[in-house]
Amino acid sequence: MAFDFKKEYREFYLPGTQPAIVAVSEMRFIAVRGGIFIIRGLGGVGSIIVAGSLCSIVRGGIVFHDFFFFIACGGVVIRGSIVIGDRDVTSLPPSERGIAMVFQSYALYPHLTVRENMAFGLKIAKAAKSEIDDAVRRAAEILNIEALLDRKPAALSGGQRQRVAIGRAIVRQPQIFLFDEPLSNLDADLRVRMRYEFASLHRQLGTTTLYVTHDQVEAMTLADRIIVLRDGRIEQVGTPRELYARPANIFVAQFLGTPRMNILPATVAADGRGTLEDGRSIALPPLAAALTAGTPLSIGIRPEDIAIGDTPDALPFTIRFIERLGGLATLHLGGREGDEPIACQLRDDGSLDEGDTVLASLPPTHLHLFGADGQALRMAEE
Repeated sequence: MAFDFKKEYREFYLPGTQPAIVAVSEMRFIAVRGGIFIIRGLGGVGSIIVAGSLCSIVRGGIVFHDFFFFIACGGVVIRGSIVIGDRDVTSLPPSERGIAMVFQSYALYPHLTVRENMAFGLKIAKAAKSEIDDAVRRAAEILNIEALLDRKPAALSGGQRQRVAIGRAIVRQPQIFLFDEPLSNLDADLRVRMRYEFASLHRQLGTTTLYVTHDQVEAMTLADRIIVLRDGRIEQVGTPRELYARPANIFVAQFLGTPRMNILPATVAADGRGTLEDGRSIALPPLAAALTAGTPLSIGIRPEDIAIGDTPDALPFTIRFIERLGGLATLHLGGREGDEPIACQLRDDGSLDEGDTVLASLPPTHLHLFGADGQALRMAEE
C-alpha cells in the first residue's frame, strides 16, 4: 500500500534544557494518501511542534508567530525520520519537502495584493511567469476569489483571508497540506460555513492533509482519522467514530464528546455486578465476568446513553442543575451531596426542573470499563 507520510520516533528539546523538557516524543503514525488527519490535544501537547517539524520550520529558530514558542527558542530535533512516499525528507529544507502550511493567523504579506501573496512561493522558486499566472488563476477559481485578486489583505474579511492563505498553499501543488488551527480566528457562523467549504475543497483536490485543531466539532466532522495527543505522546489514532465508541483509555473517552463521558469509580462485587462509591449496585457488561470480586475499575457512560424512566435497574437521582439548549437538555444528576454530578442528555419537553428526583438507569450495553491504570478493558478476542 502506498503512503504519503510516515512520522516515526522523534524528540524535540528546548535548548539548554536537554533532557529536562521533551516537547514531543514517541510519535509514530502513518497517513494514507488523500485523507484528512487531525491532531487534537489539550493546549501545549505538542501538536504545533509536530506540524512545524514536518515543514522544517522548527529547526530555524525564526519567530513566524508568537504562539510558536518552541520555534522562538530554536527547538532541536534529536532523532527520528519523516518519510513522504518513498523519500526521507528529514534533512531537506522546507522548499524541497513537497509540503505547504496554512497558518492560524493567515500570515499574509500586508503590502502585497492577493495575487502577489498567492504567487509568492512560486516566485521565490523562480517558476516561469506563465506558470505562476496559471496556478494563481486555477487556485482562485477553486476558492471563488477571482474578484479579490487585486485587493490587499486589509480589505478582506477573515473568511476571505483564510481562502487566500489556502490558495497560496494550493498553487504549490504540494503532496501534503498542513493546517494550523485555520478556523480558530473566525466567528462561530463563519466557522460552520468554512468547515463545509474545507470539506468540499478536500474532496475536489484529494491532497493528504494534516490538520491541527483544538475544536472538537472540526475534528469530528472533518477527519478521516484523529490523532489524540497527551504530553507529546499519541494516546490513540482512529476514525472519529472509533475513538468515540471505543476509546483506548479514560483520557480519550473524556476528551471526545460534549458533555464528556461520565466516569464512575466502582468495584466488582461477588455477584459480578458493579458497586458504586455510594454503595449502590448496577449491572455490568459480560466482560466483567472475567474480573475477580473486589477488583477496582472505572465505569464510563456517555450522557446520551443514560435512560430516564422506571426500569428494574433504575436508580434515584436528584437533578442538581439543568442546561437547556432548545430541543435538548443536559441534566446534572447527584446522588449523595458532594458527589460528582452525572451528566444526562435528553430531549427537553420542559417537564423536569431542578430539585426533582428522577429514576435513571445505566444500560450495561452502553458501559465502558477501565482498569486501575485508566486503560480500557476488552474481551480477550478483541
